Amino acid sequence: MKTSSVSRFVHTVLQIALLIAIWYACDRIAAWLHLPFSGGVVGLLVMVALLLAGVVRPSVVDHGAEWLLSNMLLFFIPLIVSVVQFTALLEREGVRLFAAIGIGFISVLLATAFTVEWVCKFERRVRLRKLRGVRQIRQEQPA
Repeated sequence: MKTSSVSRFVHTVLQIALLIAIWYACDRIAAWLHLPFSGGVVGLLVMVALLLAGVVRPSVVDHGAEWLLSNMLLFFIPLIVSVVQFTALLEREGVRLFAAIGIGFISVLLATAFTVEWVCKFERRVRLRKLRGVRQIRQEQPA
């Protein structure tokens, strides 16, 4: 492997470790506080807050997050094995299970879409304020 490949690999592994550490800490906090939602949701909120506040730059986690997303199917293999093992349950309760999964999927999809839209609008407003401030400073300066 080239030095740059090794360096990128090491950075990716460290970023994945950082994301896992944040998830684990948030999972423990959620369990300790007896929150009605998982530590993954708390971790997502913490990461969004850290990114928006500028405490964590996107470049600190981009390669690790990209790797996790690109290999997400591997994390669902246990789910597929479970479906094969519990076919009787699916035959009895399949419609209700799939309805619950569908409603959950649509809920997550909508929540994600609205959150992304909100963050994009927020970032646009921040950029617009900065541009207006720069323009105002330029107009106030004598030529």
